[in-house]
Amino acid sequence: MRLSSAALLATVLVLSACNRQEAKPAAPAPQAAPPPPAAIPVPVPTPEPQLSGFSHAPGLNLFGYYLAKAPVQFGNHRLRNVHLGAPEEFDSYEKGQRISAAYAPLMLEFDDITSPKRENELGQPYYEVSRRVLPSAYRVTGQTVSFRGRDAVLGDVTFEGQFDAKALERVRGGGADEPVLSGVIVAMGQSVSRSFVWFGGD
Repeated sequence: MRLSSAALLATVLVLSACNRQEAKPAAPAPQAAPPPPAAIPVPVPTPEPQLSGFSHAPGLNLFGYYLAKAPVQFGNHRLRNVHLGAPEEFDSYEKGQRISAAYAPLMLEFDDITSPKRENELGQPYYEVSRRVLPSAYRVTGQTVSFRGRDAVLGDVTFEGQFDAKALERVRGGGADEPVLSGVIVAMGQSVSRSFVWFGGD
């Protein structure tokens, strides 16, 4: 009887020891995640100043009518030409000496292609209704031309162009017809990119 009791006691002690070994320590309480790093502000580019005033490179002669190689049209109005006047016209205009209230040495002319067609004294067709967009500001150099104007129908009108001086020299010297100016015209909230050829007028 004592042996059975001793055996039973030994068994209980062994089981208790096993239970103690299998017990695992409690997991530590989770720690709060560190806050995310503060966002680094992205620098906002400073917009370029708006074109203002009237200026041209002194003595620069770019006189002529610059015609788009492919049609430029906004609504019913198609660009006829970008006109640049003679050097003395730029000089006078920038001194406040206007040739006419309807003329500027840099302006864009548009035809209303829904208006009737007529013929001038040379038999050349033209549209009866046209619009001249005069500048509220411009800048002309030997390499670039910048124009800003406003029209009641076309809205804000801008033109940013770049000259090919060597091509212009060739064409004005009687060379082959080739683009001499490339640029972007914006009107009625739309933007059109084109190349232009030079025409010296009749």
